This record gives sequence, C-alpha cells and structure tokens, in this order.
Amino acid sequence: MKNLKRVLFMTTAMAYATAVLSFGEPIIARAEENPTQDVSTDVTDVTENSSSAASTDQGAAQTDSSAAASSADGAQEEAQELSPEEQAALEIAAIMAADPIGYDYEFTMEEIVLMANVVYREARGSFNGQVAVAEVIMNRVQSPAYPNTIQGVLSQKNQFSTYSWASGRSAEETSPDMINLCLKVLSGEYSYLNNPNVLSFKRNDGSQTFYGKTLYTIIDNQAFYSI
Repeated sequence: MKNLKRVLFMTTAMAYATAVLSFGEPIIARAEENPTQDVSTDVTDVTENSSSAASTDQGAAQTDSSAAASSADGAQEEAQELSPEEQAALEIAAIMAADPIGYDYEFTMEEIVLMANVVYREARGSFNGQVAVAEVIMNRVQSPAYPNTIQGVLSQKNQFSTYSWASGRSAEETSPDMINLCLKVLSGEYSYLNNPNVLSFKRNDGSQTFYGKTLYTIIDNQAFYSI
C-alpha cells in the first residue's frame, strides 16, 4: 500500500508535469442543431436534412481533429523547449504514475539524481552492470547492516568512491536515461541480480570471496558478492 509521503511526492511531480505542459482549452466546433421538423415533412425532406446533418457533423469532426493535431504539435514543441532538469522531472512523474514501487522506500528526487550519477560512474558502459549496481544500492538500503537511506548508503565512508563526484551533479546535469533506469529498478521493472542478499561489488580480479561474501555473478568487468 502506498505510503503518504510517496503519494505526496507523486502528486507534486504530476502537478509539476501538468503545469509545465498545460495549454489552453481545446477549441471544439459544434454543429448548429437542426430546427424541429414538422410532422408533415415528407421522406425526401428528412433524407436531405440527414445528409446535411451528416455533412455538418463530419465537418465538426474534422475541425476537432485539426484542433487536436494542433494541440499535439504545440505540446511537442513545448516539450522540446524544456530543460533537461524539467524533462527529467516529467519522466519521473510519468514512471511513478505508471509503475508500482518494488522497493518499500520513500525517496526524493534529490536521492534519485544522486543514485543515477553514482550508478553511471560505477558501471559506465554496461547496462546490465548499471542495473545490478542500482540493485546493490537498494539491497543495502533494505539491509539492517547498512544505513536505511539512499543518501546514507552512498555517502558511507570508504564505500562508493564516486560519491564525491556524483554529489556535485545537479538534476540538469544528470542523464534522464540513468534516472529512468534507477526508477525502474525501484519499481521492480528492471532486475538483473534478483537477489536481496547481493550487497557488494568490485572490479573483477578473480576473487571468489570479498570481506566474507561469496562471488554471486560477474557482469562485464565487475564481480558481485552475496552474503
């Protein structure tokens, strides 16, 4: 069940998305209603009137279609004018609206931006590696052996050497694709390890153990270890 903080965050994100992409009311063309026919009207008159009404309705439909197309074009042009930070916020809102959160965690946009930058630097060039690193981060958040926040896990001393670099990056400087990846890991849509006990990783040097943990899998040039 969604908790209050997450619901409020989602509501804020969606409200922001709506505000950015809001447009004027669409123009709707309505055909004038035909005057009531007299009961004495013959069949020919009714047929002609029906044809006229159908023609009018078709014209109205074409006008509605043109208005909708114009609005869509305007939306596309508006979206192209958004800054990377605004676009990232819209993507977060869309994903949160569509997908349930897989990890039971109340996150903020600042944490997702930080996580996205750490994941990017820790497994640069490897999509599967990036997904796995994001899973390790969230596995640690869920583990009683580590801090219970993304910020706490990533800033823990001597754990993530990329934290200093990542913490200096703004949302505008962060790849929307990496934000999307992290959110999909949180939602459960992306999962490579599929194991909550994988809590460590390092560059693969052939080691079968790492600080008491056992080698679980190797992804490209990184080794992941589980308890």
